[in-house]
Amino acid sequence: MHRDRFELALKQLNAHDGELFEQIASAFAVLEFGQLRTVASVGGDGGKDARLFSPMDDDAVVFQYSVTVDFSGKILRTAKRLKDTTPSARELIYVTNQEVGTKVDEVKRRLRKEYRLSLDVWDRAWFLDRVNLHPQTEESAESLAKIKVDQLASSALGVSASLPSLSSSEEQEAALFLELTYGDEDRHKGLTKVGFESLVRAALRETDSSSRMSRTEIHERVANMLPQGRDYSALVDGALKRLTKGAIRYWVKSDEFCLSHEAALVLRDRFTSYALIQQKFRDEIQARVAEVADFENESLSDSESAAACGLIEATLDRILLERGRAFADALVSSRISDYQSESLGPLLDRAVLDTGKNPSSKVRRIVSYVISSTINDSSGVTREYLRGRLESYTLFSLLQATPDVQKTVVKLFSGGVIWLDANLILPVLAEELADDENRSFTHLLEAARTCGISLRVTSGIVEEVSSHMHRSLTYARVVGQGKLWGDSVPFLAAAHAASGRETAALGSWLENFRGSEQPLEDVADYLSEVHGIRIQELNDEADTADIALRGAVQEIWYEARSRRLKNKFPPATVQILVNHDVECYLGVVQRRRKENKSPLGFNSWWLTLDGTAFKINDLLRSRVAGDPPLSPVMSPDFLLRYLEIGPLRAQVSKSMRNELPVMLDVSFLEGVSPHIMQAVEQVRAEHSNLPGRVLRRKIRDTINRLKSSRGRIADGGVTLVEQEVLESITSANGQE
Repeated sequence: MHRDRFELALKQLNAHDGELFEQIASAFAVLEFGQLRTVASVGGDGGKDARLFSPMDDDAVVFQYSVTVDFSGKILRTAKRLKDTTPSARELIYVTNQEVGTKVDEVKRRLRKEYRLSLDVWDRAWFLDRVNLHPQTEESAESLAKIKVDQLASSALGVSASLPSLSSSEEQEAALFLELTYGDEDRHKGLTKVGFESLVRAALRETDSSSRMSRTEIHERVANMLPQGRDYSALVDGALKRLTKGAIRYWVKSDEFCLSHEAALVLRDRFTSYALIQQKFRDEIQARVAEVADFENESLSDSESAAACGLIEATLDRILLERGRAFADALVSSRISDYQSESLGPLLDRAVLDTGKNPSSKVRRIVSYVISSTINDSSGVTREYLRGRLESYTLFSLLQATPDVQKTVVKLFSGGVIWLDANLILPVLAEELADDENRSFTHLLEAARTCGISLRVTSGIVEEVSSHMHRSLTYARVVGQGKLWGDSVPFLAAAHAASGRETAALGSWLENFRGSEQPLEDVADYLSEVHGIRIQELNDEADTADIALRGAVQEIWYEARSRRLKNKFPPATVQILVNHDVECYLGVVQRRRKENKSPLGFNSWWLTLDGTAFKINDLLRSRVAGDPPLSPVMSPDFLLRYLEIGPLRAQVSKSMRNELPVMLDVSFLEGVSPHIMQAVEQVRAEHSNLPGRVLRRKIRDTINRLKSSRGRIADGGVTLVEQEVLESITSANGQE
């Protein structure tokens, strides 16, 4: 039996299913202990979920079957009752469908001390480990699954509640089947084939040999899932022809089709796995809501907690749909620089409209933080669930934008050279402080190199990074002397503090990247040796740009930086960064003149988080004669989507794919104020006795919650990092 199918069945048991669980548990227990007999009914649940059992030949062992969530309380109440009803009992075996693990260690100690009872717990994991060891356990588990899972699958395939951001049931059905099938498809297969085969399966989902569907009906059902006015006949017929090799059966004479029995079973198991992941995701969201409410000293009623969880799921769903649509639109329009993430506020407002709820300010604040933390800090099941939904929405959006998805996607560059901005290098350095699973930018660059993409920086970017380190050290010296630091805290210094390390140790950590004698060479060597990022200048290419174009680009950058800094620094200092930006932007633009590629097929790109970079192409239209050159700018989140769904996706191994983030949010780059750093120091002082990993988590959560009121997915953070870099250059040039 499929393990996921049985696990989902166990999770579906509720307070009314005591007798049903008793039957299942007994089938497993008799294989361990032989025949059992009832020894007592302890009441409390109307006789259900309350009877006690014992092996025929061993009065000292007592079984308690229970589906209650409060297993600790249930065990203690049972032990107290046993003291009167079964004083000979020496061992209590507590059998439950819940996930218990080590959560009852304290209860075990109490039972030994107060009741002279030893406790053994057979929880959900115990059942899952034994389900396929004997025909009796398999049969018992399958009988439970037919009751609990098959009914769930039948009702949930009408998926309006699962995909709230899509308007029609046909769209919801299409997106769900893409989600069920895309992750398991051969990643060498073309996306057009993957998409239409999934849509055909969706059309045939309720068929069997006695209930078939004609070709005409299949065409109509698939057409209803996609924009009207297009002819999908050839694509649907192609999918039907391929699928008749195993997934579907075909009656030639009547020109009718149905899913094969084997395909129906595969689909059932896929849905089971999906439903289990979705439920675990919802459990995680519920736990995060409770954790945040506790941290904020807020009391949430059951209805408020349920409303918060529903709003979080709806907002995350809206975010994923918007990301998928933005990627599809950027590909179809050949304007990659248009792909940017949207602020959380409007997306949350739309989700409020979707759900028809009006949350209180308290609930909305908790919702905002949980959404941000889920995006930034997802792992395991949560990451798997969000990734599957985002891939589904992305492919579905591509199918809606153009039927021949593969033709559009193959226009994307394969290989190529990408220059990195300083605001990409700084997060990579900071991730040296993080656990491996939380190194989002690092894993992104590793996957890019695996796919044959060359990573480059200019000497100017290396200078910015090194100068930022210099400013971070200045911050550490000022704070170490007990003086106040009035400006925003340098990003690397804040990241170091957030990791739980003391400010005094910042200098020794930065020595991983550079020394004091030749800092620029040291940083360049580190980037090359550790991350495969090598220096390649762009000045020569940038100098070949038209004088009018170069002047306009310089003007735009200078205006942007002066506006951000509000004339805080002299023009000569601002010009340092402007020159670096102009070199990267125009250098890549001029390299492309030799490539003679389509807009999506250019091999040279500039990867940055800078908001100005994404606007330059439009700003140039009013400043230069004729059309400006196509923008060379790409966001890291677009690169992430490209690696997961573009022509190189087969080169990204499953293990590497699992390490990649779902989305690359930049909100963690938002400036950290001295006020937040004071809170960090307070947390460190109060919890100095905790293990390092726990202390780091407390500090991280403190920073995130203090910043969560900004409620942004990506906005403004890079501006602050750029300001710190500029200040670093000022410091390095003796202009503090």
